[in-house]
Amino acid sequence: MFAFTKKSDSSSPRQLRYLNFISQFSTDIRHITGSKNVVADTLSRISDVHLPKVDFSAMMNAQASYEELQALLSKNELSLLLKPLSTNPTSSKLYCDISNDIVRPYVPASFRKTVFQSLHNLSHPGIRATKRLFGQRFVWPSMQKDISNWTRSCLDCQRSKVIRHTSSPLRSFHLPSARFDRVHLDLVGPLPPSDNCEYLLTCIDRFTRWPEAVPISDISA
Repeated sequence: MFAFTKKSDSSSPRQLRYLNFISQFSTDIRHITGSKNVVADTLSRISDVHLPKVDFSAMMNAQASYEELQALLSKNELSLLLKPLSTNPTSSKLYCDISNDIVRPYVPASFRKTVFQSLHNLSHPGIRATKRLFGQRFVWPSMQKDISNWTRSCLDCQRSKVIRHTSSPLRSFHLPSARFDRVHLDLVGPLPPSDNCEYLLTCIDRFTRWPEAVPISDISA
């Protein structure tokens, strides 16, 4: 409704055409119970959500033998106040930062990606929001850089958000010394159908530069 009430000067010609088309229809809002609206109700519910669980007991054991943490404890180069805290009287102690009155566990390298996925996959926030989320709960030396890289490379975020996707750098390969030492494959398509085929599987032998193109009907596994 707000789009119809605001001034048209701020709308693009395309938006004005859309609003003109939408204004031809009337709106009748009704409540339909979920039992009578099965398709929409089912689509609105996530049936299977898998989030990695953080095993803090295993993290305690990893901290005990983690050289980076031991070096930080001995040199004290960071502005962190790392103290061993017990989650319960019978367990080992987990090193946490308590420098700003917030208990933040120190995360060894082998647990960092799991910890990232356990929080970021809840709602897939952006880089700044993810950094805020982690800054209140965990700590490790390269946390800001790691979070930026992992958030940019999150496949779900790239599929659903309008962002500039991070492209992988081009790789270089060693020069081949014989035929079939290295063969490059690629898929081309969809193309105009021919004999029920819409795609091409291309193969090039790097040593001889011999190309082959094989028509295929689909590219599903």
